[in-house]
Parts: sequence; C-alpha cells; structure tokens
Amino acid sequence: MDKAVLNVIDGDYGLVSLDVACIQAVLYATLNDVPVEINVQNSIKSCALYSAPSYKCGSVAIDKFEAMVGHWRKTHGDPDRGLSAKEASETLALVNLVTMKLKPVLEFLYWVDQRNSEEFINRWFMRALPFPFNYAYTKRRKNEALQLIETMYPLDTDMEVVKEFITKTATQCLSTLSTRLGKAKFFYGDAPMTVDVVVYAHIAPLVKLPFPSSDIPSLLSMWPNLSEFVKRVDSRYFPDVKREAKYLPSETATRQNDDEVSYMAIFILVVSATSLVVGFAMKRGMIRFSSLY
Repeated sequence: MDKAVLNVIDGDYGLVSLDVACIQAVLYATLNDVPVEINVQNSIKSCALYSAPSYKCGSVAIDKFEAMVGHWRKTHGDPDRGLSAKEASETLALVNLVTMKLKPVLEFLYWVDQRNSEEFINRWFMRALPFPFNYAYTKRRKNEALQLIETMYPLDTDMEVVKEFITKTATQCLSTLSTRLGKAKFFYGDAPMTVDVVVYAHIAPLVKLPFPSSDIPSLLSMWPNLSEFVKRVDSRYFPDVKREAKYLPSETATRQNDDEVSYMAIFILVVSATSLVVGFAMKRGMIRFSSLY
C-alpha cells in the first residue's frame, strides 16, 4: 500500500502550522482518521518537490485543500454525512462567509500590515523555511495578499483606511460565527465537521499568534465562546502541540539580548573615547610614560 504524505508549513505558538490552508488540511485529516504522514517543509528537498499544503499518495497528488476534502470523502468517508439538507446548505454558507470575510483579514494581518509583516511574520518564515525558499515564499505571499486587498479595495491607497474596513469586516464575521455557535461545543453538535475545521483554521491564528499590531486579533475578547471553541479543538485533537516559540525568541529574551547589545556598545564607546583622550594627551605631551613609573 502506498504511503500517504501531507506536506505542510511548520507550526509554532500552539498552532500545527502558521499557514491557514495547512491547518485546515491537518485538522480535517485528523478528525476524519485519514492515515497520513505529516511532512514539515524544513528542507531544501521538500520545498523543491512539493508545495504546502499538498497530499501525495501513489499516483494521487493534490495541492488544494478543497480537492483533498473531495478525495478524502471518497476514500475515508464524509464527516458531514449526518447533516440534513438544510444544515448542509447552512454549512456551505458559513464556510463561504469565513472564506470571503476572514481570509482577507488574515492576509492583511500576515502580509499587508507593515508592523506585523516586518517585525514578526517575515522574520518567522525566514527562519522556518530554508534558503532560498524563505525569500521566494515571503515575496510570493506578500504579493498575493496585496493583490487580494487591492482587488477588494481598489479605490483606497491609504492602508489605515483599508484597515478600518478590514476591522469592520472581521467584527461582522466574528459576531455572526459567535451567534451561530452559541453555547454549543461545535457548530453541529458534539463532534466537529468541515465547517468547524474551516472556522478553527481562521480563528486559531488570531487567538495564538503574538502579532505586534494586535488591535484586530483583540476583537476576539468580545466573543469568548470562539476562543473556547479553539481551546476545545486543541484539547481534543492537538493536546501535544507546544505553545513555546520555536523560531523567534520571546519578547523577554529579545529585550535581554537588546540590553546586552546596548551594554556592549556603551563599553566599546567608553573604551574608544578613553583611548582617544589618552592618545591626544600623549601627543600633546600632557602624559609621558616615564611619569607612570
């Protein structure tokens, strides 16, 4: 029997991946008991041969989450099979809502927001992916995000104005999801389905990632049931995923390193200044070696 492999971007901060599509693929395969080997793209060979996410099993090669779902439903069953026609229609509407509304929010947060991109996301991917794929990946993803935002807001060039629209969109979408979830464990009962996979993949980064510019992620505090939903999925399917940062130092460590650099810089400046003063004094005859003995 051919070995099935799911290629994904690595995870961090309690996420199985920092890529939303990869999170969807891993969670769907996990809850639907799809036997796959997770291959993290942290080598030149894996990055050169496969995109992420991508599924490979024998002659079957798929690089889109939607196509993976279609294939896995045929080979390993459909987690949504118990839904009524009305519920199936509502599921489709919710998935489309998240894809149309929350995906642009995450694209903006990851790649368009200058502070998040420069101080966090770019730095993380530059360390998580091997050279030269780290440069190619970050450049491609940034261009794709900019094209998406420019398509959605073609008349606005001021990113602060765009951010206001993005914030409004996020607020409306999160409010709708929170209302629909209510006090239930998952969107349709006690077991997660496809809609839960899509919602989790788009909300978990907002809950877990330490975005420097965090005004949009902080909106989640208004809907605690969504944060609890993320914790519920984690405890059931990803209990062993560590929350500690793997590729970037913590804020405290960074601050300590900055302090160490500052102290060293001050020491070098003091030594240099002292040397210049002593040299000047010796040149002027103000200090003689004989006077030191």
